[in-house]
Amino acid sequence: MQDVENLFLEVSKAIDERDISAAKELLEEILSIDPGYGRAHNHLGWIYETKIKDFERAKRHYELAIKFCKGTYPVVYVNFSYLLIEFGDYEKAIEIISEGLKTKGADKATLQYQKGKIAEYQQDFKSALSQYELARKLSFNKEFHSMLENEIARVKSKFSFWDKFLLWIKNP
Repeated sequence: MQDVENLFLEVSKAIDERDISAAKELLEEILSIDPGYGRAHNHLGWIYETKIKDFERAKRHYELAIKFCKGTYPVVYVNFSYLLIEFGDYEKAIEIISEGLKTKGADKATLQYQKGKIAEYQQDFKSALSQYELARKLSFNKEFHSMLENEIARVKSKFSFWDKFLLWIKNP
């Protein structure tokens, strides 16, 4: 197990140095030693999604990461939700986000933001606004907080005249 942990540290170093090819090889080596090493599946999912653009493999690795990590590696819920939303699988994304929100150490602000994106894509602007506002309350990151302010303003601009009027009445 120690060898796997050391290899995983090498993966982080390779990614930091933008040597994605080396990171991928190391991750595959880790999985040849321990096929149930969930963090390696998460990182391979990210590589397949963002660098190789093989979305089916990315999805499979994220699913395996969740299966093997059993709620102990919260980053995978954020990563997988981005992929699912990108491809319009909102039902599965909500399921993954909900599971992530129950996971200790999860980035709840980002997961709520993801719920807001889904609501906005579905043109449920009131729900999107609510989700973005909740994400803002959960956020401790100044840049993320500013980005959420922009998201909130954009969603409000999509409201109908009457929705804007009702919102103004509630928050003059």
